[in-house]
Amino acid sequence: MKRDIQKIDDDIIRKKRLIEQILYSDEDIIEILDNPSLSPYTPGDYVGENIFGFLRVPGTQDVSKNFITFIVDDMGRTPNNQVMKSQYVQFVVFVHKSLVDTKLGMARHDLLGYLIRDIFNLSNKLGPQMELVSNKEGITDTDFYTRTLKFELIDDNSTKPLRTNPYDYRR
Repeated sequence: MKRDIQKIDDDIIRKKRLIEQILYSDEDIIEILDNPSLSPYTPGDYVGENIFGFLRVPGTQDVSKNFITFIVDDMGRTPNNQVMKSQYVQFVVFVHKSLVDTKLGMARHDLLGYLIRDIFNLSNKLGPQMELVSNKEGITDTDFYTRTLKFELIDDNSTKPLRTNPYDYRR
């Protein structure tokens, strides 16, 4: 590729990478995801296995698993301010029905939702402060319980008027 993919100037990709790192670096998240086939000492292995940077509905599987999926969406410029934009980070926790109970006396999807809220709500981990605007329980079918958490943040609109596209080859 011509582009240096490790230096992408895109706040959504940057934030997704950061969210993945924050999630797999949290010992409580790793413990409550409860994947006995992965080592808690190599938490990065949970990305693509139990942690996904996109919304994913689990399908039929041989082994019951729990998942944290998330998206980062730009919602456009904020009203009356062309320099700032509104973004949403949405987490959807999926917990298989056979794994919903925990030894802590609460449902696993609620506990994972609490941990996500505890980590991200009113934090500046992604730059601007994130605020929880929605926290809903649900189901996908007969096999998965869900918890959906939506956070809002107001961020720089990345307007750089003197900047040009480095891949514009027109002369």
